[in-house]
Amino acid sequence: MRPLVSIVIPCFITTTRQADLLDETLATVAQQSVRDYEVIVVDDGSPVEIRPSHRQLPQIQVVVQRNGGSAMARNTGVRRSRGEMVVFLDADDHLLAPALQAGVDALRAEPEAGFAIGPREEMDFEGNPVAWSVPPPPSDSDIYRSLLAFDWYIIPPSSAMFRRSVVEEVGGFQDPWGADDLDFYLRVARRHRACSYQTPPVTRYRRYSSSSSRDGERMLHSVRAVYARQWPHIRGNLELEAAHRQGLAALTEIFLDCVVENIQERLRAGSHEAAMRSAKLLSAESPERWRGLVATGEAGIAAVAQYLDGRRSA
Repeated sequence: MRPLVSIVIPCFITTTRQADLLDETLATVAQQSVRDYEVIVVDDGSPVEIRPSHRQLPQIQVVVQRNGGSAMARNTGVRRSRGEMVVFLDADDHLLAPALQAGVDALRAEPEAGFAIGPREEMDFEGNPVAWSVPPPPSDSDIYRSLLAFDWYIIPPSSAMFRRSVVEEVGGFQDPWGADDLDFYLRVARRHRACSYQTPPVTRYRRYSSSSSRDGERMLHSVRAVYARQWPHIRGNLELEAAHRQGLAALTEIFLDCVVENIQERLRAGSHEAAMRSAKLLSAESPERWRGLVATGEAGIAAVAQYLDGRRSA
C-alpha cells in the first residue's frame, strides 16, 4: 500500500564517522509517532559502503547511484518513493519524534498549502545543544518574499514537509551546483503558500565548519545563478525587486567571507592553485577584503599577492 510519507535521505559517506551519523539519523526516524512512512536512502556514489544497521526500519530501501550531488540524489529518492508527502532529511541531522505527525496535521488542516514548515533545534558536530537561540519560522503563509530577501531560510530541509504533487510540479531539484535547495524553495514558495507552525520542533540541525556550503567560490556562482532565474518572475514588482537585491547582497557578503576562509585553508593545506583562483576572485570582487587579508601577513598570502600584482602589471 502507498505510504503516507516518504523520507528521502541523500548521502555521500566517506568515513566510518559519517556512517555512524547516518545510523543516528535512522534511529531518530524509527522513533516517529506516525508509523505510515517509508525511507529511501540514496547512496550518491559513496566510497564507503552503506549498510544501515538500524533494524527497526522495515520500510527502508537503499538506492545506489553514481555520484551526482545531493540535488540529483534527492530527485532519485523522489522517483523511487510512493508517499503522498515528502520530507528531505540530511544524513547527519535528527528527525524529532513528532515531526511527521506535525507536518501531516498541518497540511491536512490547510489543504490549500503546498508545504508545511516547523521549527528546528540545533546541535554541534558532536550532538551537543548549542548556546544560541534559533529563530522560529515566519508566521506569514506567503514566505516567498522572506526567502528572496534572505530574511529567513528553510534550514535544514527536514524542517519542511512537501506535498508530492508540489515537488513534481516544480520538477524537483535542479543542477547540483551548490544552492539547489534555495533554488527549490524559491520555485515552490513562488507558486504555493506554506503553513508554518511554531511548535513542536521537528528536526535537529547539525552545524559544523566543513559543510560544502562553506565553499565560497562555488556558492557565490551558485546563488547568482539562482537569483538570475528568479528575476524574470519578479521584474516590475518593486517590493520583490527590493527583496531580490537585499537577498543577493546578503548572500554575496556571506560567501565572500567564505572565500577569505577558503584562501587561508587552502594555503595551509598546500592547495596553491585553488588558493590562487580564490584569491583572484576575491581581489576582483572585494578589494577591501583582499587588502585586509594581505595585511595579516599570513604565510603564503604575500606570494599570492605578488603574483596577482605581477599579472596586473603585465
